[in-house]
Amino acid sequence: MLRVAPKGEVAAATSLRQEEDRILRSAFGRFGGRAEAREAAAPIVRHYQQLGAGWWFLCDCRAGAERPPALVPVAETHIRRHQDERWPAHSDVCDFWREPTEQRAIVDSYSAAAAKRPLRLVRAVGAASPAMVPGEVGQSRNVRRPGIARLLARLMTDAGLQTIGPDWVAPPLVDQVKAIWTVARAVEIDAGVRLPAFLCTSTAKLGAVLDRIAAAPASRFPRSRPHGVLIARVEGAGGGALRTLAGETIPVRGRIAVFGERPGTAREALAERAARAPYLAACVLGRAAPDAPPEVLSAYLHPCVSEEHLILIDSDRERQTFGQLRSVQAWLGKRNLARVSIEKPLFDIWPEDHGKAEADPRPPCLPDFVVRAIGVDAVARAVVIETMGFADAAYRERKERSHALMSLALRGAPVIMHDFHEPPGRLQKDRDGDFWRAVRWRLAGALPRGQYEEVGVR
Repeated sequence: MLRVAPKGEVAAATSLRQEEDRILRSAFGRFGGRAEAREAAAPIVRHYQQLGAGWWFLCDCRAGAERPPALVPVAETHIRRHQDERWPAHSDVCDFWREPTEQRAIVDSYSAAAAKRPLRLVRAVGAASPAMVPGEVGQSRNVRRPGIARLLARLMTDAGLQTIGPDWVAPPLVDQVKAIWTVARAVEIDAGVRLPAFLCTSTAKLGAVLDRIAAAPASRFPRSRPHGVLIARVEGAGGGALRTLAGETIPVRGRIAVFGERPGTAREALAERAARAPYLAACVLGRAAPDAPPEVLSAYLHPCVSEEHLILIDSDRERQTFGQLRSVQAWLGKRNLARVSIEKPLFDIWPEDHGKAEADPRPPCLPDFVVRAIGVDAVARAVVIETMGFADAAYRERKERSHALMSLALRGAPVIMHDFHEPPGRLQKDRDGDFWRAVRWRLAGALPRGQYEEVGVR
């Protein structure tokens, strides 16, 4: 709930009325912005701007902060985010994190169309790039997806690694890597430069690819500079380096972005990050300066199911959900009750409105899983699967909004939640059983006489 206080003060803050809070979020929040909503909000803005020397709106998105993020009334009609050394930025899950136009750009970066656009993984030497600022950063769907992450999502999707069909058998790791190389042939990292010419999928061969980049003439990369891509399994990152599964370290000059959805501003514990391992890392290779040797410039890490199965997932909890889905898939298949496919989408599934100024701002429409089945009655069914990994009310309110979009995008498909917190007081194995049965029932309906459920992962 927003609060208000005299300009520059915090101690005297009082809460807004709930209706005022709702109107301001609808008018100026990242998912608002319609003209009629802003018109309705103007009297509220005018009232507080004219009160005394002017009052500011204070946000509650950074609980425990010495000073909250501030929103300043402007021209008696709208508000703007105020940020300096005393006033922090909003949390990336906050309604006021970005303007509606900025939110549209964030969503667009998760579209399949964005991944097909010309890549710009590096800029010309001398041009500043945010990815070259050293340090680790959290990456989530609340912020724009970087180019290297879009590339990884495209390769994994085009290679068919994000879908587990009814007859799927775990392929050897080498075959999964070969599938990535096959689809990489269609990707250009610069005009006329195909990705396989500068792609590395083994850390043992990293030195050879860096030498190839060093030997490439600048004229071969007319839009950027000689560069390449490393895709490798890693245990994690720390101290400006990646840690491989073999315990080796690979230094990274610039930013290391690690994917992980968070409910709010709480700092991630080391145990939480370790639980998401292993990761699939996609790294940009190149020179940081004209006279510098090629190296790993930046990296993006996304959890995968296991060291031998590269399908990208979002969290360790999602791994557990995936295990339950595989159990349902196998159980129905063994009994010839349904042929089930499990998909982990990496791109926004909403009907195309990306980049359109008139489109209503919204969160990326990215279900945790989409499960489809054709039963013995020849009826095709689909369900949306969502892992509920956090308990706080704000997280669940956001999920409720995104679940409605997911269902609508899939023509009314039901949303089934694998909950790790609700109902409270139950053992997780009992929640797992409820989830297993709910998925099985939605995919195959009532069981034939004599069939009994065997719940859970075997």
